[in-house]
Amino acid sequence: MPPPVSVPPRTLHPVRLDAWLLALAAAKFLAQLLLSGRYGLHRDEYLYLDMAHHLAWGYKEIPPLLVPFSWLAQAVFGHSVIGVKFFPALFGGLTVLLTGLVAREAGGGRVAQLAAGLGVALGPVYLAMHGLFQPNFLDVFCWTLYGYLLVRFVRRHEPRLLLWLGAAIGLGLLAKYTTAFYVLALLLALLLTPAERPWLLTRWFWGAVGLAALIFLPNLVWQATHNWPVLGHMHTLQETQLTHVSPVNFLVDQLPMTLAGALLWLAGLWFCFTPAGKAYRPLALAYFFVITLLVLSRGKNYYAAAVYPPLMALGAVYLEGKSRAVLLGTLAVGVLLTVPVVPALLPVLSVEQLASYAKKLPVDALTRWEDGKQHNLPQDAADMHGWDEYAPLVQRALAQLPPQERAHCLVYGDNYGQAGALNWYGPALGLPRCYSLNGSNSYWMPRPDTVSAIVYANEGGPDDNLPRMFGQSAVIGRVRSPYARIQGSEVILYRHPKPEFLGFLRTRIGEAQRGFE
Repeated sequence: MPPPVSVPPRTLHPVRLDAWLLALAAAKFLAQLLLSGRYGLHRDEYLYLDMAHHLAWGYKEIPPLLVPFSWLAQAVFGHSVIGVKFFPALFGGLTVLLTGLVAREAGGGRVAQLAAGLGVALGPVYLAMHGLFQPNFLDVFCWTLYGYLLVRFVRRHEPRLLLWLGAAIGLGLLAKYTTAFYVLALLLALLLTPAERPWLLTRWFWGAVGLAALIFLPNLVWQATHNWPVLGHMHTLQETQLTHVSPVNFLVDQLPMTLAGALLWLAGLWFCFTPAGKAYRPLALAYFFVITLLVLSRGKNYYAAAVYPPLMALGAVYLEGKSRAVLLGTLAVGVLLTVPVVPALLPVLSVEQLASYAKKLPVDALTRWEDGKQHNLPQDAADMHGWDEYAPLVQRALAQLPPQERAHCLVYGDNYGQAGALNWYGPALGLPRCYSLNGSNSYWMPRPDTVSAIVYANEGGPDDNLPRMFGQSAVIGRVRSPYARIQGSEVILYRHPKPEFLGFLRTRIGEAQRGFE
């Protein structure tokens, strides 16, 4: 067994978890829960809510771990916005708590634990992530858990901790595929750390690898049997969104993105390269490898958010060791810089006030969308408006059809946002399910024997193929919310299909379901 390495000159018996940290975690949970739904649900949330009706070991866009939480939220809370926000808020509070535990495990006292927790609680990127039902809230929690287990391992060298780390990584891969970046980065970091390198040859390490692989295996099998749709999704992202990502912007954004805790994680990196923090150096090396991999793959700025909480904790421990006054001063600077951007990330303002306020912000990353351009609102805020306007328009379209024609009418959404929103708001109006060929929706699309009409909810304009395949079309209405990203999108009723339409539709369904080619 590899010999233990020296650890920072602090006791291996960590101080007790402070009540103030528990209070901070609870406050984080309540604030995110009560405020995050003010603007409504986000485009992506409608997709993940829809996935709860189609439980599987995989999807085109994401691994499967988020979807049981979607099912549970709807089973427990019903058709409730606050229910949708429950798990992101809960994991936000748990991540604050876990970050404090990292500081505690590294020997930090009460002030260090609270400072580390505040860095996550108020970090701009975490305010956004913990208000949205997306895989990101699970991703940040999992990476923070890796950090906790690594800090505990390098201090104690208890072999069973490697098995816990393997299990955590397996779950992390089921939460978001970017965990693979951390796994590769961590392996490189351990190879470059002489004190830890021998552990890579032990049965404990390979047991951890086997455990992670076993947990991840069902999703891997699903991907293989569905022709690797994740590769197609990644290819689409590279062509439509990531092509606009600037490596310079990615790197520059890391500071304002973490604002409240930015000085802490910078101190944490420094600490790892001091003699006292030498044991934690694998975490710093893993950070640099993660950032390099994300830059090379043109990842979005927030893809790196999950790597920071453990470094914030180490920075808090380091600064507390220097002086509590230094730590509190550093934290105060970060918090003061964060306060002005909070209204852009947590819905404390009306949308009208937010549009006015966003123009005054000096941080352009907040209003830079995935197209690389500046807009009037943060993209996430703009993606929370207008979705409830589709269902009444579809209801109006269906009311124009006689019963026999309505019975064979297909309600179709341009993408997962339209389909998910109609399946969220539609049941209250008695609407049939909406289908789409976008992403995972293609797997849920039936191959109809008869289509008498289509009610088409579009985004950005009509389908070029549909007008020539139907004898009649009429625009029923448009999304009118001035703050919606989908403003101007239409609901169109197509009637009297031509003979070739059914064959065309079946071909499109087959192409969408084929997977990556």
